[in-house]
Amino acid sequence: MTVPPPRETSNGPAFVTLSHSGAKGRFGVSYIRSIASQAGVGFTETSPDEDVLAVDGTIDFAIASARVQVKCTSQFTISGNSATWKSEVHWREQWGQSLLPVYFVVVILDFDERRRWIEHHPGGTDHKAAAFWVRVNGVDSENKIRIPKSQRLTVDVIEQWHREVEACFTPAA
Repeated sequence: MTVPPPRETSNGPAFVTLSHSGAKGRFGVSYIRSIASQAGVGFTETSPDEDVLAVDGTIDFAIASARVQVKCTSQFTISGNSATWKSEVHWREQWGQSLLPVYFVVVILDFDERRRWIEHHPGGTDHKAAAFWVRVNGVDSENKIRIPKSQRLTVDVIEQWHREVEACFTPAA
């Protein structure tokens, strides 16, 4: 029996259900979830209609959670010194009200083409992406967020975020 080639739609092959932008958004959240998993903590995603605090989810520590806004893009390269993202006024207003840390994370994909985001090979599977972060609550009212590429999201950063969350509950000496 001969299998016919897949039909094409505006999103690509007929089996594709996410738009390109939607797929990037899902990849970004999944990438953050994988780093949280590697660190041994949960990531709880905010329901789309409940994104009133301008956060996409929380990194869940025992004492309390850190809030995280995630953006995923291929408009930047992984190399370089920094990336800049336009900041919305209502985001800054919401972030400024939080007593817990709020982090802005940009997941940068090496390629815009969806099939190249992840490489499967005999030695394993590689994500062709990296994430960078900056704390955004308590920052000035600039309309752009500068994310230093020296601040790469890793397991060690999750530990740092835990200490920052914990400090919210520790009296100053």
